[in-house]
Amino acid sequence: MSTTADDEHQEISAKPLILWIVPLVGAIVAPGLLMAWAEQPFALRPLLVLVMTGLVAVFATVLLGGLSRGFSSRLRWAMGVTSIVVVATFQWGVFVATGLEVAKIAGLPVLTDIVPVVFAGLLLWIASRLADELPFAVIMSVATTIIVGVLGSASYSLVAPAPPDLDVAVAAPGSPDVLLVVLDGYARADWLEESYGFDNTPFLRELEARGFIVASEATANYSYTYGSLSSMLNLDYVFLPDDIEEQERKRMRAALSGAAGIIPEFKQAGYEITFFENAWGGSLCGSAIDWCIRDGLMARAFWNVTQMTILAPVARAALDRPFTSGAADNLRSLGGVIATPNSARGPRFTFAHILLPHSPLLLDAECKLNRMNNLRDWASGSPQEQAERRANYIGQLQCVNQRVLTALDLFLKDNPDGIVMMSADHGPASTLANEVPADQQPTVTIRERMALLSAYRLPGCESTVRQNLTPVNGTRLLVNCALGTNLPPLPDTNYWITLDADGGLVELSLDDLP
Repeated sequence: MSTTADDEHQEISAKPLILWIVPLVGAIVAPGLLMAWAEQPFALRPLLVLVMTGLVAVFATVLLGGLSRGFSSRLRWAMGVTSIVVVATFQWGVFVATGLEVAKIAGLPVLTDIVPVVFAGLLLWIASRLADELPFAVIMSVATTIIVGVLGSASYSLVAPAPPDLDVAVAAPGSPDVLLVVLDGYARADWLEESYGFDNTPFLRELEARGFIVASEATANYSYTYGSLSSMLNLDYVFLPDDIEEQERKRMRAALSGAAGIIPEFKQAGYEITFFENAWGGSLCGSAIDWCIRDGLMARAFWNVTQMTILAPVARAALDRPFTSGAADNLRSLGGVIATPNSARGPRFTFAHILLPHSPLLLDAECKLNRMNNLRDWASGSPQEQAERRANYIGQLQCVNQRVLTALDLFLKDNPDGIVMMSADHGPASTLANEVPADQQPTVTIRERMALLSAYRLPGCESTVRQNLTPVNGTRLLVNCALGTNLPPLPDTNYWITLDADGGLVELSLDDLP
C-alpha cells in the first residue's frame, strides 16, 4: 500500500508547473490584457500593474515556499494551491459578470448572486483536493493573496514622468495663492430646485459674499470624471468623438498626475504644488507635486485589493471609507492644508478633487455617518428606495456646503486676494445607466448629468466669467488671471461617454433637448 501511495503521489506531483502557471495566467495576465486593451479608458497604468502583480505573485509563492519546512516537497503544492486561490479571489469581478449573464439567460435574478459564490467555492474545493496538507496550503494561499494584492495596488502610486519646460511668466513676490477644488457629482442649483425640490440659494449667496461669481448655466464637458477632470487639468479637450484611442489615454494620465497642463504651468511660474489624492485612483501625485495629501498606503491598498476579490461586497457594506468618509476627511482637512504657509513662503497652487457629494450616500446634513444606504447604483431598487437616495444626496450635499465654507474662510483669512475655482466634474446620476449610449438615455438623465455647480473667485478678472462657462474654459481663465497669460477660450462643448468596451463618445446638443 505504501508503494502505491508513493507512486500516486509521484504521479500527481509531476504536474506542479501546470497547476501553477495556468491559474496565474487566468488570474493576472488575462484580466490585465483585457484592462489594457478592451475595457474602460480610465484603467490607469494597466500594463505596469499587470507586470508588477505577476512578478509579485511569482516572488511571493517562491518566497513563502522557501521559508517553510520541507521546501522541495511542499513548494509544488504551494504553487498549485496558491494560484488557484488567487483565481478564486481576484477573479471576483469575472464571476459577478458571469452571474449576471447566467441570470439574464435563465430569467432568474437570484442567480446573479449565486453563480459567483458557486464558481469561487468550486475553485477553493479543487484547491483543497490538491493539497496534501490543507492547513499549510491555506496559510500559503492567504499570505500570497495579501502580498499580491497590496504590492499590486501599490504600483498605482508610482510617479509619472517629469513635467515639460513651459514658457510662462514667473510669479511675482506676493502673488496670490490659487485653489482649484473639484466637487464630484455636485448638481447645478436650478436642477436641484427642479428635480430634487431643494433650494441651494443660501449656499450660493454665501459664495457670492466671499467674492465668487456663480456660473448659473454651467455644463460639464464630459459625462464622466476621467474625461471632465483630465480636460480641466490639461487646459484642453483630451477625448474627441469616436473611439477613445491609446494616445488620448496617455494625455489623460499625464494630466491627472500633474505631468501636463495646468500644474506644469504653475510649477514653472514658481508656485509650490499641493495635490490631494483620493480613493478614485485617477488623481495621483506625480513627480511635479511638492506636497501630496493622501491616505496611508495600507488603507488605499486594502480598499483596492478587496474590490478585486470575493471580499468586495463585505468591504463595501462594512467600510466604504475611501469614497465617503475618506472624502469627508479630505474635505475636513482642506482648510487647514491651504491655510498653512508653504515651505518656500511663496505662492501655492492647490488642487483638490473631493469625492463628494458623489454616492455612496452615507453622510447626513451634519456630516454624521449613516450606513443605511450605501448603494452607488441609484437606479436600482423600489421607487421608495430611489426617493430615499435622492433625499440622502441632498443631505450629503448640505454636509459638503458646510465644510466648503469653513475651508474657504480659512483660506481667505490669510489670502484675501486668493484665486479660487470651484466646480463639479459632472452632475449626479440618479437615473444613469452606464453602458447605454447617449441616444438611448432619457433626456432627464442627460440634463441631470451635464448640469453642474461652477463658481469662480477671480479678483480683477471678474468680467471674464460667463454664465455658461464649462470647466475646461474655467481652468484657462484661472491660469490667465493668476499668471497673466492670454489663453484664448475654447468652444464650450459637451460630450457623452458610453462606458462600454469601445469607450466611444459623441457630442451633445444640450440646447436641442426637450
